[in-house]
Amino acid sequence: MGKRDMTPQSDARVLPGYKFIGSLFRRVFRFRGPVFRDRSRFQSIVQPLFWLGIIFLLGQAIWIYNGVQINRAVFAPNRSTIDIPMGSSVFQIGALLEEKGLIKNRDSFVWYLYLTGQQNSLKAGHYTFGSQFTFGQLLRELKKGRPIIYKVTIPEGYTCAEIGRLLSGRGLVDDQRFQELLHDRVFLRSQLVDFAPVSGEGFLFPDTYEFAKGAKEEEILATFFQRFRQVWSEVSHQMKPGGLSPTELVTLASIVEGEAKVAAERPIIAGIFLNRLRRGQLLQSCATVQYALGERKQRLLYKDLQIDSPYNTYLYKGLPPTPIGNPGRASLEAVLAPADTDYLYFFAKSDGTHVFSRTYREHINAQNLAARNND
Repeated sequence: MGKRDMTPQSDARVLPGYKFIGSLFRRVFRFRGPVFRDRSRFQSIVQPLFWLGIIFLLGQAIWIYNGVQINRAVFAPNRSTIDIPMGSSVFQIGALLEEKGLIKNRDSFVWYLYLTGQQNSLKAGHYTFGSQFTFGQLLRELKKGRPIIYKVTIPEGYTCAEIGRLLSGRGLVDDQRFQELLHDRVFLRSQLVDFAPVSGEGFLFPDTYEFAKGAKEEEILATFFQRFRQVWSEVSHQMKPGGLSPTELVTLASIVEGEAKVAAERPIIAGIFLNRLRRGQLLQSCATVQYALGERKQRLLYKDLQIDSPYNTYLYKGLPPTPIGNPGRASLEAVLAPADTDYLYFFAKSDGTHVFSRTYREHINAQNLAARNND
């Protein structure tokens, strides 16, 4: 993601000491008429004024130079990180630098910027300074713009609702706007041309991301979708002809993600669901029921299986209307290259692995055996 230029906004405040200097000049020019008319008086005053001006300028230069040096009494290497918010004025930036001991005097800093014409060149961002640096190095860094970066890890199988809560909790998105975009078909189809989804569910690829503070929701979602497209292009070459569209394959992968806990079993579970689809059987996935309920339950009750929702694959045949979460690479690979199996049934054991069966009778017998063994 690109950095944003964050030039500080203009500030209504005047330069420190500006009013005093202006008043001084007005008083001097008030007497310029009589002085200029009397040549002897003019000569007797010009030389002292000249040296006074030189002394004043030297004093100002020394004051500015001293004020922009490190304040060793305050500065500490473990406090050398500073965040400059977007829209900060030079006065506000100077105050932040002074507070951290990166400079001694904020007013000297402001005067330096205005005298050198750099008052509009500083940028918001996240800056870190080592134990040794010069004012010139500090200024060069502040002119580059270092966006505040948040590293966020999205777990496999998280739903869009869960991802939205995670990102909004970090202050990265407005969750309402985030969810609106995930259902904006125009926006989605501009990002996922080959899929034309009705929802962003399934396409926020789980991975570790770095997002800049202040990035728009559109930019963050575009990063998710770009990563998904990249992974899809890497795995889709192994796609087997099966009659499912790319979006349906992502939906199936999200179900596999919700059911499988062991990587080696993902292709087998994918093969079982494909067998059921070909036979016109109900998928009967507990993961889809949990999605319909809107919560992750450790154990589903029989009444949960009766919830009237198109996502309840115990009641409705075929795939649900959208993915039920965001699958990782392993689940995508599993549905693109499923195991060639004649299994039709499976159930989970306490250790997260599954028992697979070819017939319903085998399935029931395996469950009864597991119950007797407390497995």
